[in-house]
Amino acid sequence: MDKAKLKKCIFTASLGVLVLVGATAAFLTGSDMAQNWFTVAKVDEKIDESFDENRTLAAGEIINKQPWVTNTGDTNQLFFAEVYVPCMNATLLDSSGQRVLPEGAAGSDAEDYRQLMEVFNLIAEGNTKTYITAPVTDGGITVNTELSYNAGSNTDEGWIYLEITGTKEISGENGFMDGTYKTYLFGYNAWVAPNNSTGAIFDKLQLRSIVDGDINSGTLGQVTVRAHTIQAGELGLVSSLSGNGDSTPYTKADLQRLYEIITNKQTSGGN
Repeated sequence: MDKAKLKKCIFTASLGVLVLVGATAAFLTGSDMAQNWFTVAKVDEKIDESFDENRTLAAGEIINKQPWVTNTGDTNQLFFAEVYVPCMNATLLDSSGQRVLPEGAAGSDAEDYRQLMEVFNLIAEGNTKTYITAPVTDGGITVNTELSYNAGSNTDEGWIYLEITGTKEISGENGFMDGTYKTYLFGYNAWVAPNNSTGAIFDKLQLRSIVDGDINSGTLGQVTVRAHTIQAGELGLVSSLSGNGDSTPYTKADLQRLYEIITNKQTSGGN
């Protein structure tokens, strides 16, 4: 096959928008969405980010992108965040520009190489960097999905990965471009005081090395972060948690239980 047909995607970052040159597909890389369950006090939050603008990226290159959540209310809040990563049917390339067969696939037709996959890698660089999916590299090119985040611990505050909530087809939903997204749920293991912020969920965004011709002209997608919150006073309803979100950070099990409660998946009482 003509390697020219396997050229790597080039993205241009400008004013928070990434534009795919070869296939004219645009990716918005930020969102300010929030949902609140308890509003006796003023409960409000804002998703902020540090983002490298006005840069041109080749496939495999990395830019700064650090999303975090700020408490703009007047009471302590506990935050959960969903990260929506866009997926497309595309062919992954290795460092020499050769197509990579999906795991378990066999064959040599072009369609055999295509797979529904996330087109960005999320990369953390802090001292508490933790992998959801560790990278497998070929000459510096990640040939699988790489997902890492800045994690909390039983002594330090930070984000805790709770679960992958699945692959979703989103259409006509406010704040989203239509498309396919893989969604990851995180919880912050400590209370955030008014006018304070969480740490960054991750620090970098990497464009994966894919065949640009696999992406239809005009295709749109976005990396979106959506925050959920509960105010401190409501946790008197919850018993038997290992942490308190202050002197002792919440555990993964604590956060999973709290998230289930605020999304009405179970009652708040019990052990």
